[in-house]
Amino acid sequence: MDGFSGLFTSGSLAIVMNVLAKLGLGALLGGAIGFERERSGRPAGIRTHMLLVIGVVLFSEVSKYFGGPDQARIAAQIVTGVGFLGAGTILRMGIEIKGLTSAASLWAAAAIGMAVSTGGALILVAVAGTVLTLVTLGYIAHLEKRLMPFAQPVSMQVELSDRSRMASLLSTIQDTGATIKGMRVVSSVPLHIQIDLMGDEDKCMDAVVRTEGVQASSWID
Repeated sequence: MDGFSGLFTSGSLAIVMNVLAKLGLGALLGGAIGFERERSGRPAGIRTHMLLVIGVVLFSEVSKYFGGPDQARIAAQIVTGVGFLGAGTILRMGIEIKGLTSAASLWAAAAIGMAVSTGGALILVAVAGTVLTLVTLGYIAHLEKRLMPFAQPVSMQVELSDRSRMASLLSTIQDTGATIKGMRVVSSVPLHIQIDLMGDEDKCMDAVVRTEGVQASSWID
């Protein structure tokens, strides 16, 4: 029964309320980042980011009662654990690697959780870190596209009448000056192919829709 002694004292209740407030704030900040990721169709969404921040806050709060070097070791293990979790969101598709941004957002969410747990002035730092993370995820990509429109590969899905048209389609895209980074068949009936390329999107789409055998085409976000 020693584990329950002093559980309902005013001091214990104050600690509980403090931790619950931090958990609530952490869940809110993590959920905001997760919402942006889920809205963008990424694998790590609202629940993943909320659970991550809640777990980080709890680990950090519990470690405060261990004292000594254990507290620092737990913080270091949190960083390692989040690294493994982030690795699970990274996928290799041909020569392209996807999921790095989602992995980085999990990393940032963990840091925000640790800042929330530390409390005091770092609560404001956690809120500011969340805002900066949302700005980076939501707007920097658009800024990159404006400043360097051809620097990032884009994906196009094309429906073809038959496989014999594929070589002609790829040649047409390359004639616009674009570089094809990869291609894969999405479905056989009807024939849908996905093409990853770098180049002028308007020129590429213009050329594709005029290619014989193309039934439909669209960009993939």
